Amino acid sequence: MDCNPLSQFSQQLFAFFTQPEDESAGDAGAVAPLRLRRCGEIIRYHNENLAEQGDLSLAATSRYWQNFAKRQGRGLRRDMDVLLPGEEQRQELVRQSKEWRFPLCEITLLHKERYALHFQRRPIIDYVLKAVLIQGADYGRPQKTEHSPTMCLRLQAEAGATDGSQELRFYRLQQLYQIMLRLVDYSPWRLVEAKDQKEDTLFVNVELQKCSQMETKNHVCLVSGPVLEPVKKTATAMVLDNYLEMRSMHMRLMAMHRNGIRPAGLCNIDVLMKRLGAAAVIVDLFEVRHATAASVVRNGLGSSKGASYILYNSARLETLLRTFGGQVHAGVYEPLPPLGEIDLRVLEDDMDWQLIYGYLLTFPELLESLMDQVKQGQCGVHLLVRFIDSLASTFSRYYRHKKVLVQKRDQLMPILYARIYLIMAVRQIMNVALSLLGIEPVDYV
Repeated sequence: MDCNPLSQFSQQLFAFFTQPEDESAGDAGAVAPLRLRRCGEIIRYHNENLAEQGDLSLAATSRYWQNFAKRQGRGLRRDMDVLLPGEEQRQELVRQSKEWRFPLCEITLLHKERYALHFQRRPIIDYVLKAVLIQGADYGRPQKTEHSPTMCLRLQAEAGATDGSQELRFYRLQQLYQIMLRLVDYSPWRLVEAKDQKEDTLFVNVELQKCSQMETKNHVCLVSGPVLEPVKKTATAMVLDNYLEMRSMHMRLMAMHRNGIRPAGLCNIDVLMKRLGAAAVIVDLFEVRHATAASVVRNGLGSSKGASYILYNSARLETLLRTFGGQVHAGVYEPLPPLGEIDLRVLEDDMDWQLIYGYLLTFPELLESLMDQVKQGQCGVHLLVRFIDSLASTFSRYYRHKKVLVQKRDQLMPILYARIYLIMAVRQIMNVALSLLGIEPVDYV
């Protein structure tokens, strides 16, 4: 299963501009897997202002590419000051990309330092919706074999109490360990017990402070930072139960301010507020780097829009799909046709495209990047929180500007069905991302 198609595109792009310095190696069209997202600014994928900035942009100055290529044992195919000096060279790249999974349609000069590249939208829309909805929770999850690199993940032995009297720093430590277990499942690493270790198994200790023991070659510490009071910046004395109760109250007040989160059926309001409060605590603790001090939130607002905003939009997704299902049951709409019968051209509009390209397509790339620096004792949990927050914000704009449940008219049905499939895909990505943090989505607004 090709779980990261953007990585494949980056490699194809890199192979187009470069060639092996050692001629005896042959002109390999396939470049060995590269961490091209770690190569500075030569390739930058965008998720905002795509019409103006391009779906991605490239550094125009050849020396930036040359410096990176040299570290890979490659050199530029053309000895020029700029990468694509004229329209002829740009069209050559567009023609070559027609052989790739995701072909380009246009290359423009963004400014003298960068080129803006635009994809043909239909192939990506078709790929993303099918991949997300067919693969489900496996979207972005790499297949593992006996040859996959192995990791042994261990939690600091003294992790404090395990009930509601637990200090927040210990709760943050335990949650970091649980999140790491889930992220490893979506990484190239294969988790093993200490008894099953191999010669090159990486041992990762999740601790409150950097290991006191001398680190060996295959041993790293993943540090969980302290939890502080917001003003004094001293260690908080608040325990888990008290903080959960306080954040649940914040969620209740915000829900009332929005004219109420109105649960139905078995969804009790107190249970719902506790779930929202627990989600808020996770966001509070991990919206900053895991080794950085986190601050308790006493005024109801965090540095990001927070769990209330995220789950409010998660509930909107559920409500849209539940309402559609109810309308089908009532005979207002016909049942949803198979995805293969849907006219996906209606999703080529800029707002649909931003969700599909900026978030759904890039989700596997994000998952892969979270563990990029685990050997240096770092994991990008905060990047996952940022992704979810940004996805919720983008969907909120989409919800305000696009009517999904349109009137039953023959000419509007293709739009309805295409947008329902898009909403289903957004919900799938949102729910997987939340589950990696240990957050349960909500069903009702």
